[in-house]
Amino acid sequence: MSLRLTKKGRRLVVRIVTLAAVITTLAGIALISYPFYTDRKAREQQAELARDFQSSALRTAYERGSVPSASPLTRLVIPRLRVDTIVVEGVSQKALDTGAGHYPTTPLPGEPGNVAIAGHRNTFGKPFAELDKLRPGDRISVLTPIGQHTYEMVPPFDNHPNPWVTQPEDVDVLSPTSEAMLTLTTCHPKGSARQRLIARLKLVESSPSGTLSALDDFPPPQVIR
Repeated sequence: MSLRLTKKGRRLVVRIVTLAAVITTLAGIALISYPFYTDRKAREQQAELARDFQSSALRTAYERGSVPSASPLTRLVIPRLRVDTIVVEGVSQKALDTGAGHYPTTPLPGEPGNVAIAGHRNTFGKPFAELDKLRPGDRISVLTPIGQHTYEMVPPFDNHPNPWVTQPEDVDVLSPTSEAMLTLTTCHPKGSARQRLIARLKLVESSPSGTLSALDDFPPPQVIR
């Protein structure tokens, strides 16, 4: 026995199929547009952070070790990746929406121990989008309100390359180190939080407090794409 849809039933099916197609299309547009929206939001916040980074109030807060969460902490320049961005204090969602944040439980840039910074790889300016392209010997500059520091990528160690991939629960990458180091972390692979990509650098040069050139000598920070 065959079942035939009435004329009214066929119209209903057509409407349902059409609505499903519209919803799928809108969802696809939203998915494609989201990274662009977050990048624009990050650029706007970076411009504001760049202004705040040059304030005397921030210098005072930095010297006291009391920079508020989501406030500018340091400026990160990675020549190989053509990245120049302001890093804020903290790794909360609000903080990371600016692009990159400093793990507050780790030392400040230039201090002894393991300084750690997390950054987005696919959204919000994606400053660490190409972190996997760093190579041993590459140098990056870390500018703070009171000094400038240069870190260099170290050779492979502990039987893994540098950079390397690990699991999200591997908190050992944030553990203290005997030398002054810098650890950069981001998601892996691109578009997924399934794993973590890590890069490890060592401090090779610092400008003593008070000898840093005026910040006005440097162009406004931005993520260059």
